[in-house]
Amino acid sequence: MYVRPTALVLAALAALLLAAPDAGRAQTPGSLEDPAGDLDPLELARLARRAGDTAILEALAASETPEALRLRAIRAARFLRAPETALGPLAALAAGRDPTLAPAAAISAYRIATALEAQELDAREADWAALAEARTALLRLRDDATARADLRQAAGFAAESLEPLLVAAESAE
Repeated sequence: MYVRPTALVLAALAALLLAAPDAGRAQTPGSLEDPAGDLDPLELARLARRAGDTAILEALAASETPEALRLRAIRAARFLRAPETALGPLAALAAGRDPTLAPAAAISAYRIATALEAQELDAREADWAALAEARTALLRLRDDATARADLRQAAGFAAESLEPLLVAAESAE
């Protein structure tokens, strides 16, 4: 009996999907538990829109949140309606010692900080004091000699990206 290789691959894939630990658990589409959030940037953006800023920020800040959900929240943070609000929690996670969450948080903070524009922040009436606090936390991580070099570098670049925004906000007041 000849079995096509494609059929074997499909059968193996089906077996893996059925054996997945979350296969039997009902999941709410668009929630942080939805594994589709790990697929690509478009799915992460959809996840951020469906879950909402509050749910993402709560998952970032709550230490009792399971690591997998925090990682999804970290990855989705740059797609929030007000991504600058995630910089403080991301800086705290980046300064942590978790080998999975810290680098992801540092990269996410860098991506958010480099994408921010003063006009958008003004339009959203961003909290400039919170942004300054996030920059201070990123600078502390940059200057922490015990932190990993890649985390320090990402934090430094993120903090440097925030500086012109904060200077412009001060001069506008």
